[in-house]
Amino acid sequence: MMSFIERDCPICEKPIESKKGIIPDINPDNILNNIDYYWRGFHKEKVFFNYSRCCCGILYCKKYFSNEQLSKLYSNMSDNVHSGDIETDLYTKDSYIKSILNNLKKEKPISVLELGSDNGSLLKKLQTKIPIKKIVAVEPNVKMHAKLEKIADNVYSDLSDVPELDKFDLIICIHVLDHIPDINKLINSLYLKLNNSGYLFGVVHDESSLLAKILGNRWPAYCLQHPQLFNERTIKKMFEKHNLTEIKTYKTINVFKFGYLLEQLLLAFFKIKINLPNLFNVHLKLGNIGFFFRK
Repeated sequence: MMSFIERDCPICEKPIESKKGIIPDINPDNILNNIDYYWRGFHKEKVFFNYSRCCCGILYCKKYFSNEQLSKLYSNMSDNVHSGDIETDLYTKDSYIKSILNNLKKEKPISVLELGSDNGSLLKKLQTKIPIKKIVAVEPNVKMHAKLEKIADNVYSDLSDVPELDKFDLIICIHVLDHIPDINKLINSLYLKLNNSGYLFGVVHDESSLLAKILGNRWPAYCLQHPQLFNERTIKKMFEKHNLTEIKTYKTINVFKFGYLLEQLLLAFFKIKINLPNLFNVHLKLGNIGFFFRK
C-alpha cells in the first residue's frame, strides 16, 4: 500500500501554520491504485496534493511522495515536449539560450551541467552558440539516456552520481525545482557543484501569474509532479537562503501552438478533452519565471 510523507515549509523548514491554499478535485489518498494513470498527463479531473501557503509566501504540499516513489514514477516517462510539439519547444528554448548568453560573463570555454536534461535539445543548441569544454547531463528518465549520450560527455541518472570533484561554470535547471521535495538539499548540492563565480540558470512555474489566477485549481501546474510552486518573491528567498547572488529574475516567453493552447483552456474550463489542429504559434508570457544567480 502506497503511503505519503509529511513535509515542512521548504523555505522556513518548519511546520508553520499556513494560509488558505489550493484544493484539488480528487485527493491522491482516494486514488492510490491509479496513481500512475494520473501522474502521466492532463485529465478532466484535477488530482494533486493540497497546496498550502506558508506565512513566508511559498505554496507547497505538506503531504507528498517519498523519494523512492518518485524514482519509480519518473523512471519510465516519455519526454516533456508537449504533444510531440518539438518546433515550439525549440522556440521556447531559444529564448532561454538568449537569456544565458546575455547574462553569462565568461570568455573562455565553459563547463556545463544540465539537471533534468530531458531529450537534450537545449544542450544541443547551446553548444552551437558558445564554446563549451565539457557537458554533463543529469536525467532520471533512463529512456532519454540514448539521446543524451550523443550530446553530452557524461550522462547520469542522479546528481549524486556526478563525481565529487567535478565543478561547473554554468548549471541549468529548467522546470526542475518545482519537482524536488527536498529542495534545500538540492540547491546546496548545486552550490557545491558550481565553480567560484559560477552561474545557475533555470525556469520555474509562476504561481502568481495571471493565468494561474484565471484558471484557479484548473491551472496545469497544479499537479502531482509539483511538491512546491514559486513566485518571484519566494524564488529569490530560496536562493538568498543559500548565499547565491541574484543577477536577474524575469517572466519568460513561451511559444505554443494555438491548437494546443486552446485544448488546455477547454480542458481547464469545460473539462472537454479533444485534439485540435495546430494552426499557428503564439508567443506569451504565460506563467513561468526565469532566474539567473551567481555563486
